[in-house]
Amino acid sequence: RSWHITAVIYGPDVNYANEQALFDLEGGASALRLQSGKKTLNIKSNNELSRLLNGIHTEYVPIVLTPNSSLDNIDLFKKFQKSSIYLGLDPLTHNLESALPNLPENWRGVTINSAKIHNDGGTEVQELAHFASSVAYCFRTFGKGILKHLNVELCTNQDAHLNIAKLRAARAIYSNITREFGIKDASLTIHSTSSERMMQKIDAWTNMLRLMSAGFGAVIGGADFITTLPYTDPIGLPTKMGHRVSRNMQIMMMEESHLGLVNDPAHGSFFHERMTHALTDKAWSEFQNIESEGGIENLSRFQLRVKKSSEKRLLQNEPILGVTLHADETIPSPEIRGF
Repeated sequence: RSWHITAVIYGPDVNYANEQALFDLEGGASALRLQSGKKTLNIKSNNELSRLLNGIHTEYVPIVLTPNSSLDNIDLFKKFQKSSIYLGLDPLTHNLESALPNLPENWRGVTINSAKIHNDGGTEVQELAHFASSVAYCFRTFGKGILKHLNVELCTNQDAHLNIAKLRAARAIYSNITREFGIKDASLTIHSTSSERMMQKIDAWTNMLRLMSAGFGAVIGGADFITTLPYTDPIGLPTKMGHRVSRNMQIMMMEESHLGLVNDPAHGSFFHERMTHALTDKAWSEFQNIESEGGIENLSRFQLRVKKSSEKRLLQNEPILGVTLHADETIPSPEIRGF
């Protein structure tokens, strides 16, 4: 596969989550993302985890935990030694330096959660700068040994071309930083999740269009794991239909459009190359600002800039399909399972 179609699994009912995971895998997904947060699974014991993953060949299906997960998950997943587990640990997690060397060979420990900057209202430049500063911190703190454990989560939204440039810029920035630390040909695993802030509660059906654009940008940009959230995500827990549409969007891109057969299809396109270089240069300048202010250990001033970007974006009052443009309040909402 050119990328992992990553099915998101969430909701408080473990048995339903297991049924949904099997449904997604049988339908073409190749990895599972265990979602925590407002729709959390809240797995607290080995028994609950066994119920969640019952019937799933975890030695073949990567398990991705949402970023900022707890170190407790190391003990929780200890019987899955041969599985590919992406723990989603924050680089600033206490005792991380002693935990990483003892992880099983197929496990990956650290996920830089730059997607949070996007969903908090930040710009693409700020999202990339946060990623760059986090990478620099990891190499300064853990040395070259962090290479095998390092992943990043970035968001893709309805602007497919901007998404392509952003993911390409992320790899260029990563290459620049690793080269400065004396590392050659270092690969980076990018987890792409569709933007939460682009999703609409009014006429949620139009979210399908946004998600398709987000997925397309992630594929052409070269993401390794792609999660397109169910189109009903803003209004409640998805039904099987919501999961199916989310999954089938990627299957269409992979199996029918064959988008993954060309490596970096945007290469040589003046439009995309110029945008990639512009994002890289601006993100590098913002990265230098963060570093001069104390790096990711002291992001207070950076977070103020993110807040200002969010406020500016809200004031732009751009038209939103199905909400302020071609809105029809008589259209019934999609079916959901509740919250």
